[in-house]
Amino acid sequence: MDLLFEFLIELTMEGAIEVSKNKKISNWIRYPLIILIILFFSVVILGIFILGIIVRKDNLFLSILLIALSIFMLTASILKFKKIYIEKKQ
Repeated sequence: MDLLFEFLIELTMEGAIEVSKNKKISNWIRYPLIILIILFFSVVILGIFILGIIVRKDNLFLSILLIALSIFMLTASILKFKKIYIEKKQ
């Protein structure tokens, strides 16, 4: 079941990213897809960050690791977004 769920999410997200990069697709389709992609990844990153804050009382090392991971993922996501969407226009 997990494999099926992972496959469907991966297929959906990869398809959405590829469609949002295509300039031939209408802006009315591309921009909502870009917003959905940003929301999906920001929810995942925010969830890891909040989990790091919640776990702080029980395990400090795990808390620091989760917060560092979320900051790393946020930085990598911003750089990837900039590379795909912003630098491509120029």
